Amino acid sequence: MISVLMGNLYRNLTGAPGPVAHGRWDVFPVALMVVGGFAVAIALLPSSWVERVCNTGRDNQCLSSIPIKMLGGFAVFFYLLAVGLYLAPNSWHPSPWLVFSACPACVLTITVDPSLGTVLFLLAPLSAAVYGSLGAAFGFLLVVLRRL
Repeated sequence: MISVLMGNLYRNLTGAPGPVAHGRWDVFPVALMVVGGFAVAIALLPSSWVERVCNTGRDNQCLSSIPIKMLGGFAVFFYLLAVGLYLAPNSWHPSPWLVFSACPACVLTITVDPSLGTVLFLLAPLSAAVYGSLGAAFGFLLVVLRRL
């Protein structure tokens, strides 16, 4: 749901003055909303349907844990990336496209003070949740494609 809400926020801010208005953000919010919607749809499916599609059983527990492992891996990586972007030296001036792609929650810095505490406890966890859902969606697709 966080991914869907972040995509909605991007779409609403495309006409606002500031760094978001200088680039094309048409594809990025749509991609966020599609990934978030896909993750929500998978989460709402009955587990028996998912097990039937994946043919999971006692012998396939390792394969069925792939989405969880990818969720965790993506979340940790993008949490650390968001913190790294904050700690990057001021002489390095990344483009807004790079910053907002690596840390979708950084769009909130328009309305929130980007202090270290805000990054550690608000922006980085939100970005980790967005990219964690992407990892879970990729993991689920990987499991399904391995079964075909």
